[in-house]
Amino acid sequence: MRQQEATARRYAKALFGVAREAGRLDAVGDELARVLEVLAAERRLQEFLSRPWIKGATKKSVTLGVAEQLGCSPLVRDFVGLVAQRGRTDHLAEMARAYGKLLDAERGQVRAQVRSAVALGEAERRQLAARLARIAGKEVLVEARVDTSLLGGFVAQIGSLVVDGSLDGQLARLRERLVRG
Repeated sequence: MRQQEATARRYAKALFGVAREAGRLDAVGDELARVLEVLAAERRLQEFLSRPWIKGATKKSVTLGVAEQLGCSPLVRDFVGLVAQRGRTDHLAEMARAYGKLLDAERGQVRAQVRSAVALGEAERRQLAARLARIAGKEVLVEARVDTSLLGGFVAQIGSLVVDGSLDGQLARLRERLVRG
């Protein structure tokens, strides 16, 4: 898994550098996401690309065709073709995540994965993002999801930093204090 992440970061960094030079950082990210959607939706295509006995050139031509049908730029088409030719399509989702992290860093942003007991409204999302930005020291983009296992509140994670504002966390801290005396 670590090796896959390292490989994905190297590929993403190379793609990011070329996209920056071309002035197409956002467009490349969007196109890469569209290719991933198709690959995730088409099970037979995934199976085909994962077969080790199929030649790299054949995999490349198939992925080039997919990228072309999606209207991707030559930069993304060539990238996806190279990844397929080298038998690394199983790393493509991780490459896209790494590319997204590089794009966020370029913009001075971080992403916070937020789990909450109920769905957050837009105003709550903005208020939470502003408070988390004070902690992180950067603009925070909130990626929220509902976690029905929480009794109330939220748990936010920004990289390795975890902010636990959940009722579950408060009860656990109270229990710990009571045990210690």
